[in-house]
Amino acid sequence: MIKEGQYTFIAGRGEVRPFLGKYAAKRADVFEVIERRFAAAGLGGMRYRPLRLELEITTKCNDNCRSCGMGALPLASGITMSPEQRARLVDEFDAVGLPSAAVTGGEPFVAVHALIPLIKALTGRGIDISKLTTNGVWGARRRCERTFDKLEKAGLFDNRLFVPLIMLSVGEQTMPLEWVARILHHAVTRYSDRELNVAVSSLADPASREHRVYQLMAVYEKTYGDFPHDRVHSTMRVYLDNERLPDQNKVHRPGHTSVKRWMDRCFDCFAPTVGTYILPSGLIKQDGRVYACASFDVPESLGFGNIFTDGLRTIVERANDDTYLRLVADGGGLKGLHGAVPDEFTQTTACGGFCASCGLLSNKFREVNGLPAPMPLPVIPEQQLMTRLRGATTAGQ
Repeated sequence: MIKEGQYTFIAGRGEVRPFLGKYAAKRADVFEVIERRFAAAGLGGMRYRPLRLELEITTKCNDNCRSCGMGALPLASGITMSPEQRARLVDEFDAVGLPSAAVTGGEPFVAVHALIPLIKALTGRGIDISKLTTNGVWGARRRCERTFDKLEKAGLFDNRLFVPLIMLSVGEQTMPLEWVARILHHAVTRYSDRELNVAVSSLADPASREHRVYQLMAVYEKTYGDFPHDRVHSTMRVYLDNERLPDQNKVHRPGHTSVKRWMDRCFDCFAPTVGTYILPSGLIKQDGRVYACASFDVPESLGFGNIFTDGLRTIVERANDDTYLRLVADGGGLKGLHGAVPDEFTQTTACGGFCASCGLLSNKFREVNGLPAPMPLPVIPEQQLMTRLRGATTAGQ
């Protein structure tokens, strides 16, 4: 498998080589094109401008992973974005010149009735779909090829800036590995790496550190022959806590690494980057809450509004006005907070990862500067939200 991070391109730091990396650019001048899009949309001088937004199209999922990073819900209780929500998203994305979106869930393919029209609408506005994340529920024999045909007709392969990626997650998921292998095989035999990239996200159990990707390889080779190591990218992680899912089975990872060390090793997630990731990014939850970071356990302090009530331009402006976010962006990562957060705190406080350290630093920064503690973004009741959206649609006609 191709290891993550093998090819990374950052704006202003050397040439971009097209069609290399898990998130591959399609053209060498990708950053120049993106800059022109932002300038035309009036975002030219802003420090934080997301190159990609991770979009939770549904909270429904056919699986029941104990440590779900996204806080997915059962099919009966989850919610999928309505046609009105999707239409509003497309308008908001277009208005700020957003280059690309990634679609996640929940499980996007249990909401294929919403997924396909969304892809068609976004690509119709010139907004690339850079990634689709899935557990492989559509890999059954009768469904696999039919779903690829739907994705093709919707415009997934018409991207202008980035090669689209299908990310298959095989951690705690219970989908038959035969289904996942079928999707992989179809992807690498029907499409070239200039048309489609494919990756396996193998999230290891924190206790055993075991990855199911090796089981997947064995299943693939038994059915199709040699595993396509030269086409499949890897994303190997451990499970993350998600504080937004009250009943989640928490992973006990207290950590013994100081916040200072995490700060010093943090990469610049606000530098325009293609390759390992497409950054800067952001996260939009199904109900419209927007966070200026796409990490599964993003701190609540990085939430800046609801796209359906505040508008994406206003949210981006708020993010750019946030002192904490600006220090991180201008400092090339969490290291930019040295001096803004007491050394005594960063040297003596320990945690288990970059994202956890960001949450601790955010809270401490607000404490030492006399700022109010971050509050979770309010969840707007579904009926109230739909009334607002329908009212806005009527007013615009």
